[in-house]
Amino acid sequence: MNETTIETILAGASYLGIFLMMIANGAISLPSSQLLFIVVGYFIGQGSIALVPAVVAGAAGNMIGNMILYELARRKGIEYITRFKVFPLEILRRTEAAFRKRGAWFVFVGKLLPALKVFVPIPAGVGKMHRGLFAFIMFVATSIWVLPFIAVGYFFGKSRNVFGAYAFVLALIAVIVVAIFYRYLKSAEVERELEVLEDDAPARDRK
Repeated sequence: MNETTIETILAGASYLGIFLMMIANGAISLPSSQLLFIVVGYFIGQGSIALVPAVVAGAAGNMIGNMILYELARRKGIEYITRFKVFPLEILRRTEAAFRKRGAWFVFVGKLLPALKVFVPIPAGVGKMHRGLFAFIMFVATSIWVLPFIAVGYFFGKSRNVFGAYAFVLALIAVIVVAIFYRYLKSAEVERELEVLEDDAPARDRK
């Protein structure tokens, strides 16, 4: 789903479009939340979308999508998830171990790390984290995550001519994001982000 398609959906469906696309993002990590909220920021800059409702719609949609993946992992387990050939078993095992050690800290910080965020609902579901707490963390973390991308889009929205000149660049970003998504799933980036979580965990988790 490229930048032009997202722009068309948002122009017609506004907050509902944001909500529905972020459900898909939370469940299957597509479309790219980065690209989506660059376009959202553009419309905010143009004055056709308001910031707070857009963030709430996106965070709520992503939370629901994450809950779908969470419930699937909770009810079916990791082995079932790996049947879809998207999430490598060895990475899921490591994230499961990190969740057992760090709990809510892993869920919150992991959701803010680009390579790790797609995995977070799975160990939380397998570990039977409290649903309400998980949903709350997903909502808050997503609200934080989208703000830098909104800021980029807002700049384009306030500079209409600049946005037009960069339309090709944004479309290229969409292609790159989709491509590196699958590379990240099997890259050392995930392991590095897991190590960051372990190194930066709160003192109470080290007791």
